[in-house]
Amino acid sequence: MQLSKSQKYDYFRDQLKAWRTCGALDLSEGRYCSWSMLLCILVYLPAPMLLKGVYSFDDPVENNFSLSLTITSLSNIMKLSMYVAQLTKLFEVQRLIGQLDARVAGKNQSERHRNMTAHLQRMSKLFQITYALVFIFAAVPFVFKKELSLPMPMWIPFDWKSSMVAYIGVLVFQQIGFIFQIMQSFAADSFPPLVLYLISEQCQLLILRISEIGYGSRTLEENEQDLVNCIRDQNALYRLLDVTKSIISYPMMVQFMVNGINIAITLFVQIFYVETLYDRIYYLCFLLGITLQTFPLCYYGTRVQDSFAELHYAVFCSNWVEQSASYRRHMLILAERTKRTQLLLAGNLVPIHMSTYVACCKGAYSFFTLMADRDGLGS
Repeated sequence: MQLSKSQKYDYFRDQLKAWRTCGALDLSEGRYCSWSMLLCILVYLPAPMLLKGVYSFDDPVENNFSLSLTITSLSNIMKLSMYVAQLTKLFEVQRLIGQLDARVAGKNQSERHRNMTAHLQRMSKLFQITYALVFIFAAVPFVFKKELSLPMPMWIPFDWKSSMVAYIGVLVFQQIGFIFQIMQSFAADSFPPLVLYLISEQCQLLILRISEIGYGSRTLEENEQDLVNCIRDQNALYRLLDVTKSIISYPMMVQFMVNGINIAITLFVQIFYVETLYDRIYYLCFLLGITLQTFPLCYYGTRVQDSFAELHYAVFCSNWVEQSASYRRHMLILAERTKRTQLLLAGNLVPIHMSTYVACCKGAYSFFTLMADRDGLGS
C-alpha cells in the first residue's frame, strides 16, 4: 500500500507563510522594487536605535533587555539576508521530499511516515506557541506601568513623551516591527530542526525499504529492481541533504555565535535583577525560545548523522545471500557509498551536533561569570 495523495503534506507551510508575509520570498525571487523591501527596511529600522540605546538606561533590567534585543535584532538581519539568498532552493527541497514520499509503501513505512508527519506538526506548534508567548510577555507589560513607556527600550531621536500622537506613532512602529521580527524568527529558527528531522526520518524509511528486500515472494529480477530504486532514493536523499546544507549552514553559524551570549544575559537578569512576575515569565519564555533555537537543531543534526551511518548496515540486513550476482554488485555499490560520514557543518566550520550545544552552554556560563564579575556580583 503506497502513500495516498490525501496523506501528502506541505511540511513547511507555516514557515513559508511567515517568510512570504515578511517579504523574504519576494526578495529571494528578485522582486526588490516591491512592498517587501520597504517592509524589511521598516521592520529592521529600529536596530540602529536599539544599538545606540545599549546601556543608556538607569535600570539594569532595561540595559540588559536592550542589549539582548539588539543582539537578537542584528542576528535576525544577518540570518534573513542569508536565507533570502537561498530560499528559492526550498522548491527543490519540496520536490525531493515529494519524490521520497512517493516511495513510501507497506504497513511499517506508512505508520512511520504518519508518525513523522504528526511529530513535524507538533514541533511547528511548539515553536509557534513559544514565540507567541515571548511576544505577549515582551509587548504587553508596558500597559500596566504608571507612566508612559515603550515595550522596547531604545533611543528615539525626539521627545515622544511630550505628545500623545508621537507616543502612539512610536508605539505602533515598535509593535509592528516586533510582530514581523517574531514571525521572521519563527520561520528562520523552526525550519532547520524540522527539515533535519524530516531527513533523518526519510533515511530511516529508506533503511526499512532496503532491509525488507528479498524476504517476500518477489522474483530475483523484481528484487534487483527494488534495490536499484533504493539506490535512486539514496541519490535523492543525498541531494536533499546537500541542498539543506546550502540553505541553513551560514544562518546557523550566526545563531551559534549569538546563542551563548543571549543565554548568559537572560540568566544573568533573571537571577540578579528581575523582581516582577511579568519580567520573570518573559525571561523564562525567552530562555525557552533560545533553547528551541539550538537544542532541537543540534539533536536532529546528530540524528541525521546517525541515520546515515545506519544505512551501511541496512544493506546487509536484506536477504542478499539468495539474490543474483547482479543484485550483489549493486549492493556493493550501495554499501561503498554509505561509508562516507555525513557531517553537517554550520558555516562549513561548526558541527551541527549535540557537542556544539554543550559548547554553547559552556560559552554562556563563561559570559555569565564575566557579566557577574563586571557588576561586582560574582563573589
